[in-house]
Amino acid sequence: MRRYFLLPAFLLFAILSCNTQAGNPVVDGKAYKMPDEEAIQKAVAYAYRTISFKEGETLNYDSIKAHFIPKAQFIHFVNDSMQILSLDEFVNGYKQFIETAHVKSFKDEEITGRTDQYGRIAERVSTYQSYMNNMDTVVERGVNSFQLINTPEGWRVSSIIWDIERPGQPIPGYYLKSDYVR
Repeated sequence: MRRYFLLPAFLLFAILSCNTQAGNPVVDGKAYKMPDEEAIQKAVAYAYRTISFKEGETLNYDSIKAHFIPKAQFIHFVNDSMQILSLDEFVNGYKQFIETAHVKSFKDEEITGRTDQYGRIAERVSTYQSYMNNMDTVVERGVNSFQLINTPEGWRVSSIIWDIERPGQPIPGYYLKSDYVR
């Protein structure tokens, strides 16, 4: 009889040990919060904000660089081809896109995300959506993988790798939940 009592107790312990809150791992029965979670989220929010602008505003392209390390990389996929850009190439390409596509306003924002950190390195997987010229209509959604480094000036982005949602490649549901767990 004792054996049957231990099995449910073990299963309950196992289930509770796997439970998470807000996507963070559980350590000693409590949701573990990354030590610099708030600062890392802020660094990512700044990165999104620096490329966003309202109609009539002048975008400060130099301010984009302030949130990245000087040798940051930007990696994304265009028609199944990987494109790798330096910080300067990204800023120049973004400026050219804004001017040639006659973009009057643009906004990138995080829908949800998850941070993993160890010491002075971190990754933020960030599901985002973009608005262009009409702040009521989402024109693109995707997933960004931000790699960050804690520098003497604070958390800075060292690279962003991203891919966009498209037919045949929807964003998985777990990337859209505020408490997603991998």
